Amino acid sequence: MIMGFIGSFQVFGQVMATTAGGPLNASNFLMVMIYKKAFRTLEMGYASSLAWVLFIIVLLLTAFIFRTSRSWVHYEGEVR
Repeated sequence: MIMGFIGSFQVFGQVMATTAGGPLNASNFLMVMIYKKAFRTLEMGYASSLAWVLFIIVLLLTAFIFRTSRSWVHYEGEVR
């Protein structure tokens, strides 16, 4: 579940190949924003801060999944 969740944030190639952000930024995801800020407008500091925000989001949601997994995952041989 965690790997699928992290993979959902990595939708860069599909967006850039099809719409490059789309009409009126309709498909402008966070990874596309990081790319555009870093390599098109050369705002490396802003792109770096967006990458840190992405890291914090993934970290918090991963911690949430680990904490709540005890209620919906059964481990064989676990004594409660």
